[in-house]
Amino acid sequence: MSTKRGGLASYKIVKLYLILYNVAQFIGWGMVLYGLVNGVTNGSSNKKLYQEVRLPLLFFQTLQLIEVIHAAIKLVPSSPVTTFLQIISRIVVCWCIVEPIPQTRSSIGLKLILGAWGLAETTRYLYYALNIISLVPGILTWCRYSFFLVLYPTGVSGELLLMYAALPYIKKQELLFYKLPNPLNISFYSDYAVMAFMASYIPFFPKLYFYMVAQRNKTLSKSSSSKKSN
Repeated sequence: MSTKRGGLASYKIVKLYLILYNVAQFIGWGMVLYGLVNGVTNGSSNKKLYQEVRLPLLFFQTLQLIEVIHAAIKLVPSSPVTTFLQIISRIVVCWCIVEPIPQTRSSIGLKLILGAWGLAETTRYLYYALNIISLVPGILTWCRYSFFLVLYPTGVSGELLLMYAALPYIKKQELLFYKLPNPLNISFYSDYAVMAFMASYIPFFPKLYFYMVAQRNKTLSKSSSSKKSN
């Protein structure tokens, strides 16, 4: 009996933790989305817009890395590899492109990622939080599994535009270049690394996109069947 109680208590703790995590992420991405809408409405420059959303963007995007651990220890039924692949490109764009290279913030790519990420994530995390307590309205389920059809390609386009905008500045300033000769007898050019990273979208984007399409079909068909049975 005590073992069952302990297991029930652990389950409730995990459930509460996941609810709080998803609500926190919903609020954080809501701040990013609000900052974007407010900036566009007021005609703010991209530079000012980025400063307004910078802290929540960097914090809550980086915090998503914990979701790889969630998947790895089976707190959620997701693949840790797929979860990591969905997150890593955003981490690179935030910390290796937009944050250290201010010139990239004038690119339209900035507004594209803020809009696509902000809308996708507020929808996703609200869905997750309500799903834990089985209170997801049908319209939210549809939004969660339909918005990405447009938002995912939009976000990826923004990421690629930002990386492309960074290339001339990386080369000119020789950011993170490691040239020969040196004690390790190797060379590293970060502009080539960025181009290689951009090229990686060719095999990975379709794979992740159609994985999400499959999840959409599965979830929405299940939701439709449930409504018919009721």
